Amino acid sequence: MLDFSDLSVVDAHCHPYRRADNLSADEWVNAVSFGGGSPEYLQAGGIEVDAAAQAMLQRVKRDTLYFRYMLRRMAEFFQVEATVDAVVAARNRAIKDNGYGVYAQGLHQAGKIETLIVDDGHPLPQVDLRRFRAQVGVEVLPVFRIEALIQQLLDEDSAWPEFQRAYDEGIAMALSDGGYVGLKSIIAYRTGLDIDPRSRSADQGMVALEKIRRARGRSGDAIKNLRDHLFCRAIELCIDFDAPFQVHTGMGDWEVHLDACRPALLMELLRYPAYRACKFLLVHTGYPYHAEAGYIANALPNIWCDLSEGLPFAGNAGARIIAEVLEMAPLSRVCYGSDTYGSPEPFYTSALLGKQALAQAMQQLINDGFMSEAQAREAAKMILSDNARELYDAS
Repeated sequence: MLDFSDLSVVDAHCHPYRRADNLSADEWVNAVSFGGGSPEYLQAGGIEVDAAAQAMLQRVKRDTLYFRYMLRRMAEFFQVEATVDAVVAARNRAIKDNGYGVYAQGLHQAGKIETLIVDDGHPLPQVDLRRFRAQVGVEVLPVFRIEALIQQLLDEDSAWPEFQRAYDEGIAMALSDGGYVGLKSIIAYRTGLDIDPRSRSADQGMVALEKIRRARGRSGDAIKNLRDHLFCRAIELCIDFDAPFQVHTGMGDWEVHLDACRPALLMELLRYPAYRACKFLLVHTGYPYHAEAGYIANALPNIWCDLSEGLPFAGNAGARIIAEVLEMAPLSRVCYGSDTYGSPEPFYTSALLGKQALAQAMQQLINDGFMSEAQAREAAKMILSDNARELYDAS
C-alpha cells in the first residue's frame, strides 16, 4: 500500500477557529463534527430544545463515520481509550500543560500542514487572523467572502451609484491592500448557481436594487438579479487583480439549496467569453455532484476543484470520491481541502484521512496500469500541496 504520510499539505479551503482551552465533551463534539442540525434548526420548527433534543443532536453528530474515525485517530495521538470523554480530557490537559499555541501547532505539524487558505466569513464575528496565525504557526492565506460585503451594503440603504462604488472599492481594497488572496462566494446558499452571464449589465444591478429598496424586503426575483449581477462583477474584479474566485458548490449545512448547487449549473457562466480569464475553484468539488466538477475542470482550462467536505466528512468514501473526480479532472486541477473549522483536531485528522484516501485511489490506478508508483507519488504531491500553491502563488 502506498504511504503519503510524509507529504506536506496545503489546505485549499478551511476556516479559522477561536481559542477554546477547556471544553466539555458536548462542546467539543459541536466544535469538530458535521451534521445533525442545530438547536436553532429545531427551534425554527417549533421544537423545544430540551435535554432529550440535545441528546439526540449529540448522538447524530457522534454516529457519523468521520467522527468515529477522528475519535480513533485522536485517541492514538494521545494514547488514550477511544472515547469522547477520554479524548477531550487528554486534549484539555495537553492545552493546560503546554499552552494552546503549542498544542495547535503540534497538531498542524503532525499532519504536515504547511498552509491554510481560510474563508474568514465563518465563524462570525470574524476571527482575528493575526492572533490565529500566531496560534497555528503555519502560513494563513485568507479569501474574501463577497456576501458579507453585499449584506453590509444592503443594510446601509444606499442608492445604486453609491452601492456600486462601495462594492467595487470594498473588493478592490481586499485584494490590493487587505491581504486577501482571492474571493469566495456562497451564492449557492442564497439564490443558487443558475447565474445568467448577461447579469453583468449594470442596468440589471440598478433595477434590482431599486426594486429591493421599494419592496422593503419583499423583493421577489430582484434579490436574485442583484446577487447574480454582483457575482458577475466579482468575476471581473478577480480578472483585474489576477485573483482566484472560490465558488461554493455541492453540499453544505441544512440551509444550502441542494437542488441549485450543482456545478453543472455554472457551465454557461464559466465558459462565457468575458469570464474565461478568471481562475475558479469549485469548492467541495460539488459533492455529491463531484463528477460534474471533474468534467468541467477537464473541459474548461481555468477551473480547479477542491476535495473539501467530501474529505473528510464523507468518511470512508474519500477514495471513491477522488477516483470519480479523477475520471475526468486533470491531476493539475485537483486540490486537497477540508472545510474544517472549530478546533485544531479535525485539521489534523482530515489531513490523515486525505492522505489515506489518496493512497487508496492511487494504488488502484497503479493496479489498473494507469501510472507507476513514482508517478502516483508525484500526483499525490500535486493534489496535496503543489496545485494550490500554484493557484494562490503561495510559498
